[in-house]
Amino acid sequence: MARELDEPLSIMERISPRDKEVILLATIFFWGKYMRRRINSEGFEPVVPEVDFNDPISILRVGFDLRRQANSDIEDNVVSAVSDIISKHPMRGEIFPHLDNAQIRSICGELDEIFENQESCAQCESWSHYEEGPEEFAINVADDMLWLQGRHLGLAWFSSINDWKYRRPIIKAVLREKLFSRISGLLPSGGDE
Repeated sequence: MARELDEPLSIMERISPRDKEVILLATIFFWGKYMRRRINSEGFEPVVPEVDFNDPISILRVGFDLRRQANSDIEDNVVSAVSDIISKHPMRGEIFPHLDNAQIRSICGELDEIFENQESCAQCESWSHYEEGPEEFAINVADDMLWLQGRHLGLAWFSSINDWKYRRPIIKAVLREKLFSRISGLLPSGGDE
């Protein structure tokens, strides 16, 4: 498959419609996840626990807790919220004809689970996936999570591409093909719904 990656049209023709929908769903899910963070809600103020500034472990613990609070979901159920929005969207049948609502919810759940695990690991190394804007976050995290979880989601071919320099152009090409300019309005940007 590596040879075909040099020819984007060739690889795009070989990706099944269902696989394209999973790639699109992952990107939309992570965009929604980014937009629904508590830090994006009006009036968000984290609860600052007590900290012992003489204890490095205490300082780290507080830092992790503050980051967790900022990046947690507004209503604590991003999987249901995003999958419900997609399921009820007027363009749902046009954009995701090969995935039923249960599959959409299941895929979002698996992606969220692996993401939260990876984000915890990242925080232990003093970084976060959230360090970029929403579009970059959505594409980059979808790439990473589909690479890690692709075999479980029916995208074994995607998981076998080890270099992100080949995977991310595939995601961008799928987005261009599937959405054109239709992403506007697919998910609310304010996080109220």
